[in-house]
Amino acid sequence: MSVNVPLPGEAHRASAVRAMFDRIAPRYDLLNRVMTLKVDQAWRRRLLSDLAPKDGERMLDLCAGTMDVADLARRRAPGLRVTGADFSMQMLRRGVEKTALPASQADAMALPFLDARFDLATVTFGMRNLERYEVGLAELARVLRPGGRLGVLEFFRSESRGSRLVHGAYNRLALPVLGRVLSPDPEAYRYLVASMERFASRAEFEEAARRAGFREVRGETLFPGVCGLVTAVRA
Repeated sequence: MSVNVPLPGEAHRASAVRAMFDRIAPRYDLLNRVMTLKVDQAWRRRLLSDLAPKDGERMLDLCAGTMDVADLARRRAPGLRVTGADFSMQMLRRGVEKTALPASQADAMALPFLDARFDLATVTFGMRNLERYEVGLAELARVLRPGGRLGVLEFFRSESRGSRLVHGAYNRLALPVLGRVLSPDPEAYRYLVASMERFASRAEFEEAARRAGFREVRGETLFPGVCGLVTAVRA
């Protein structure tokens, strides 16, 4: 599959990936709902159920996109102090319009926040868009307090035969067709498929999280087998 946007493991990705997300921002929420049959919202609710945000805590929603997780978290805990951060200004603009929550345009590999600033952090389908996800994990460890919780939803590279079959059917059949029909930028959905296949496996990502300073690292594949959830605690 030929993809013009640089893939995980390739250098100088940031500007091309940012531009791609700026282009698809107007239809991003619709595309997510249709392409996952709204299962993506169940994944986000599961993420927040595991992290259990509480009133008065500070939460960073990194790679926030249009801030779906930030919105769900605030509804779950109205006294939660949520900040969204993303490198795509167009995505964040839509998120702020939708949620009225504070947000910051930010590079996930050089966050503009003080050490130990947050009690919990979430990253939803954003780690594979970084030039070096290991640096992103180190930055998350820096801005979380000791004992702070991290939750990551991601399309990790599949390793088992069963999950590869599920990924293959989804990637090669559903995603490209829906992307062509619904998206003004089908290239973005070719990138999504290719980046899933080039990114780290869940086991590799979990080990990187341990090296970055996290403990109690746990991972799970969520229904219907194309999404992985990793949770961890800042050591």
